[in-house]
Amino acid sequence: MHKQTQRYPSQKMIAQFEQFGKSILLIALQCGIFFLAFTNISVAMTFEKQERCVIPAKPKCQTVILAVGQIDQQTPEQFKAIAKDFPQGSWVVLSSPGGNVVSAMRMGQHIREAGLNTTIGSTDYSPPNCLSSCAYAFVGGVSRSLPEGSKYGIHQFRGKDKALSEDEAQKISATLAAYLDVMGVDRHLLDYAQVTTSEKMSVLSLAQAKLLKVDNTGQSPYPRWRLEATANSQLVAVNNPPTLSGNPSSILGLLQVSNTDKSKKIVFLIFYKSEDEATFKQKIDHQLTIDQQTFTLKQAEDWQKKANGYQAGFLIADEALKALAQAPEESTINLQSSLGKVRFGVGGFKNIYQVFVGSDNKEVRK
Repeated sequence: MHKQTQRYPSQKMIAQFEQFGKSILLIALQCGIFFLAFTNISVAMTFEKQERCVIPAKPKCQTVILAVGQIDQQTPEQFKAIAKDFPQGSWVVLSSPGGNVVSAMRMGQHIREAGLNTTIGSTDYSPPNCLSSCAYAFVGGVSRSLPEGSKYGIHQFRGKDKALSEDEAQKISATLAAYLDVMGVDRHLLDYAQVTTSEKMSVLSLAQAKLLKVDNTGQSPYPRWRLEATANSQLVAVNNPPTLSGNPSSILGLLQVSNTDKSKKIVFLIFYKSEDEATFKQKIDHQLTIDQQTFTLKQAEDWQKKANGYQAGFLIADEALKALAQAPEESTINLQSSLGKVRFGVGGFKNIYQVFVGSDNKEVRK
């Protein structure tokens, strides 16, 4: 009998997942005219290397990136240029009244890709504030700390020269929500912004910041798994692991697809941000290490070229899925291959697994 070949997953089914492989700039192109601003200060953000003592840092006193001023269109690339000289785990000290929200998200993305941490500080001419769009750059930090006496404030976004239409406001809200998901911050942060007019500021207390994971001191810095919908309304689970030094940037996903016998199968999706075509001409199996157990993920399809990288679907054993669902919420998992190592958190995975296989699964619910 001829065995039908099935691709895992189809192009249409992963349309939403593919979006997360694009840069924040491309996601937010239609929102590029929008700004968040709280003051009329026009001094653009500057960067310098400085010796500072940061309470959560190890060692406590080290060389940091001091970022002071308003975020403009040039800020992300200027930050990227100075950040390349800093090792993963270094700290970015922010003091900013806000600026361009798209540029703030791009700066936050660069902070995350470099594996840097964020805090708020002051200088002789700037207060310990991270306000307006700075709040979105801040959440790019892998570890994030709000010092005593600092101010982390947000409010409604607005157009630079005109009021926003309802459709425009919805687009930028959706972009910000997706960005917060990627950064591992509770999207309820946007609720505080939406109830505060652009002329005012909602400053979070430390308790609020910790609840929303804006300040994640003492918490896992790894983003939680979340559910998104594909273009044809199919659910896909997505996780954005922090990039480890010397390893490629990646996005992970889970998608439930139908086999030829109409049974359901969960496929593990892996996207790598890379332009190295030669590397992805061959199949590359991966290994998951969960509680000292190793599970092999067999590549089920050829690598597909996507925006900024390559993606493929992998077969994952039911035993591996159950082990992930039963792992403690704050634990982290190694995904190893010839491409390097990816380390991701399992927070939120149990609930997603129950959605995929049914909430009556007793093994998971215990």
